[in-house]
Amino acid sequence: MSSAALQSPTSYGLPEFPLNLELDPPSPVKVREWVAELFEQNHLSLAIALAEAGLALYPDSEDVLVIAALVSEVQQDWAHSRELLEHLIKVQAGNTPPQVWHHLARVLRCEGNTQRALSVAQQALRQHPSSMDLQQFVAEMLPSSLHLKKTGTAGA
Repeated sequence: MSSAALQSPTSYGLPEFPLNLELDPPSPVKVREWVAELFEQNHLSLAIALAEAGLALYPDSEDVLVIAALVSEVQQDWAHSRELLEHLIKVQAGNTPPQVWHHLARVLRCEGNTQRALSVAQQALRQHPSSMDLQQFVAEMLPSSLHLKKTGTAGA
């Protein structure tokens, strides 16, 4: 073995730090908290990187999926946000709260998929009839949906 392989990191101008390979990764809750904190401090690049690392460690964690989807929404990365929300809904296996459905419907609308957005919101509203957000979303979408149908049939 050459002596170069045994040199300390400081000989290359790198700081010396203790290396402990037995560190446990942060919990999904901790990842969510750190991403939210980084986001609040306007460290968006770090928040995104940590959210993606959290997804790699915990691909089925509700905590990580929620915060990663929110970060994607803020970035207006609608496709990624939709994928994360759809996966979250599968993970929640029938116990999806109305807020998640509302976010998915909004993302679909932002992608330009208004018919699917309305359909998702109406389905969610049947499961959560007291959700004011879903009620308002459906009420806002119905007039534009009717206009699209009329326009579509007029051109046929």
